[in-house]
Amino acid sequence: MTVKDFLENDLFIFYMLTKDPDAITYWDKYLKNHPEDKTNFEKALAAFKTVKVNKKRMSLEERKHLHNRIFINKAKPIVVTRRRRKRSLLAATVAVLVFMTIGIYTTLKHPKDFEVVVEESTERLPVRLITNNKTYLFSDNEVLTVKEEGVLSLQGEHIELNDTTTSIVLKVPYGKRSELVLADGSKLWINSGSTVKFPSKFNDSSRNIFIEGEIFIDVSKNQWQPFTVSTSNFDVNVYGTAFNVKAYEDSENQRVVLVEGAVSVISHNDLSASMMPNESLEITPSQMVKKTVDPRFYTSWKNGYLEFDETPIEDVLLELSRYYNVTFLETQNEFVDKTCTGKIYLSSNLEDVLETLSVLSSTSFKVKEK
Repeated sequence: MTVKDFLENDLFIFYMLTKDPDAITYWDKYLKNHPEDKTNFEKALAAFKTVKVNKKRMSLEERKHLHNRIFINKAKPIVVTRRRRKRSLLAATVAVLVFMTIGIYTTLKHPKDFEVVVEESTERLPVRLITNNKTYLFSDNEVLTVKEEGVLSLQGEHIELNDTTTSIVLKVPYGKRSELVLADGSKLWINSGSTVKFPSKFNDSSRNIFIEGEIFIDVSKNQWQPFTVSTSNFDVNVYGTAFNVKAYEDSENQRVVLVEGAVSVISHNDLSASMMPNESLEITPSQMVKKTVDPRFYTSWKNGYLEFDETPIEDVLLELSRYYNVTFLETQNEFVDKTCTGKIYLSSNLEDVLETLSVLSSTSFKVKEK
């Protein structure tokens, strides 16, 4: 059995939801008779736990009802097939409970599975640092540190920077991530498809950087040297705080999410707003909309996973497309009105992530190269 076979198996789902003694006995016996499936079984356990984040639990009556359906009323053993054309009453019952448990909400008017083609780019661009008319190439997930004396440190190696306030450019392509520690000690987590412009040292009166894309930044406090994060459409003014800025050029909706401290945001259209912790400010060309949020849903990417709360699946796919440099083809009609709540751990293996997403969305994904 494959990982997907286990995750679509009614008895496996029942086992994961209830830890029913009969289900435990069944799977213990199964693994003894099929030791070759143990690795995929353990992967399925991990995948299920990844998306099982809703704390709602089944009642004793619901457990008993499912137990009877599976172990008493069944006329024959459950047969696992790779492609399911019709959904049994039991499967539908279990599926509803799974949706409740992992928090995936979707309309079931069209229950048939469908396939989404995932176009994977063959282009593998490195992270690039451009300074003094020179370009340095790095792999992703590197931590670059700017020393006060104008030297950039990377894994013990040192790069001499132009010892002025002239901007240095760090380009992180789609499919890559990076971290940057500035000369004042402020730390940036830089998401895929982002560019950061920064000086090798700040002047005495202010600290300014420019970003395109998405960063999380923890700003070193210095009330005498205010810090400004600028984008093409707005500026964020701070003294010392932690917040997330999302300002991709291909997105009309841009956002600031404040974790701690206080900031003010001024758009280039003369709109302005002040923010307190646990607030999100969505910025469009015509307005600013502020609301109270849980910041972890907007900052989890820097910790290696994406966390969603009734997020449109189209938005989930957009996040994954940037993170893995892939394109999900022709999904607009298939995912209308469908949302997702849960976690997707950002494995280095795209296939593992698509396996989890397949469980969340009842969709199969086919990868092809561009």
